[in-house]
Amino acid sequence: MRLAVLGGSHGGFTTAADLALAGHRVRLWARSKEALGPLLDEPTLMLFAEGRQGSARLDRATTDLAEAVEGAEVLIAPLPATSHDELAKRLAPHVNERQIVLLTPGTLGSLALARGLARAGGSMPGALAETGTLPYLTRKTGPAEVRAAVRAANLPTGVFPASRTDAVLARLAELFPAMRRCADALDVALTNAGPVIHPPLVLLNTGPIDGGRFDIHAAGTTPRVRRLIEAVDGERVATRTGWRYAAPHYELETYYDERRAATGLYGGGAKAKLVASGLWSESLTFEHRYVTEDVVLGLSLLESAARAAGVATPATTGLLLVFGVLLGRELSGDGRALEHLGLGDLSRREIRVFLEEGWASQIWRKVVQ
Repeated sequence: MRLAVLGGSHGGFTTAADLALAGHRVRLWARSKEALGPLLDEPTLMLFAEGRQGSARLDRATTDLAEAVEGAEVLIAPLPATSHDELAKRLAPHVNERQIVLLTPGTLGSLALARGLARAGGSMPGALAETGTLPYLTRKTGPAEVRAAVRAANLPTGVFPASRTDAVLARLAELFPAMRRCADALDVALTNAGPVIHPPLVLLNTGPIDGGRFDIHAAGTTPRVRRLIEAVDGERVATRTGWRYAAPHYELETYYDERRAATGLYGGGAKAKLVASGLWSESLTFEHRYVTEDVVLGLSLLESAARAAGVATPATTGLLLVFGVLLGRELSGDGRALEHLGLGDLSRREIRVFLEEGWASQIWRKVVQ
């Protein structure tokens, strides 16, 4: 399959290398030459990952987006959700109805990106899809080298418009066999573990984080931190139930409890592998995606979706209030909140119908405004 991987991040490099080694033709795009480094002259990546490793030859590494996406069947964007607005503007002149755009993960980014494309005057792709988590837990270990400590065992995936789910997932499963079908884009967005686990880890470890390099997944995961994580996760699951989304809910307990690990996002031994790798001992700031994406976008979406379902969220709302103080701005109702995406006046039923129909819906023009 001809693929364009968009973004020079940890996930972008890993996705490009992994899929190239799987036999696909891959072009890798990044905004800057610095992000691509030696790949501009020698487009070869070294991958060390579960199930696959070796030297991966890419078709091309480029800073020219038009060159990257021309002729691609699937555009994969392993980018933070904070980049989706800018990505929509960049993609608008280039995407076409024969292509699928996949966000890994999305945080309801499939809707946000579709709206951004429409506002920029671009054509709609055949469909937009998003995963509920990263396909890999990974870090760059060199200018042209990546190590993926863990590969997703269950990769929930939703499609916008949801009416195209079966056809889209049949194609994407060739790339990621661990994909699991979700009802729609909100269903998959509410499987995202990032907004559940990262905000408590960051907030309750602010002191050590301010002191320099720190591994929040090792030293930072204490019983009291776990208690807050479990409270947020309980609110997430209750919200999913309120929207009538079916199990599996991929509870965070499946990450921490090996007895349930096989049903979780990352399978058996995931936490032990991540900690043992040492790759997450790093310097964090409040500009890290754990805050800018998982708090500002992810928690605002969770709180909003819970409110629409009549679910109380003291833990989620409390985190938004405290982070709002630390960031100096109001977070509730912003970011990826349903009302901020133009869906605030709709009932749950109307939103579900809209997610099914997408831009063919009568609601679409209102959402794009």
